[in-house]
Amino acid sequence: MSGGYVFDTEAIVAYLYGESSHEAVAGLLDEVFGGESAGALAETNAGEVFYLVSRFEGVDDAPTDASLREADRDLRALERRGLAIESADWRLAAEVKAHGSISLADAYAVALASERDATLVAGADDDFDDLPVAVDVRRFRDHSV
Repeated sequence: MSGGYVFDTEAIVAYLYGESSHEAVAGLLDEVFGGESAGALAETNAGEVFYLVSRFEGVDDAPTDASLREADRDLRALERRGLAIESADWRLAAEVKAHGSISLADAYAVALASERDATLVAGADDDFDDLPVAVDVRRFRDHSV
């Protein structure tokens, strides 16, 4: 695959919060930030990152004005460094979703990786094991969190 990397939500959250195996994601993002590789996040996954960060940084798992701003800052910082937030073909994402138990956001990540001929960076989730499209999946960890 030559189209760089597409990151799923789990990879970005692991990077932002220093979770297990985040170093692998950091290394790939360093390639993106240094201009060595293209990197993208599907809009749907960006939305997931946004709401997760806003909840994590909020109060009692509920977002606050401050946590919403923090989520926005985190995503904008990634964009400024070179991670593109892009739309994926909704029909292809729906076809991926229709073929399995994959989440809708993950289906958008798969669709974007397929469109870009990119490597999908994902966690240990087995939803990526049997995809209806050819996508190179790079696991940044081998266990669930």
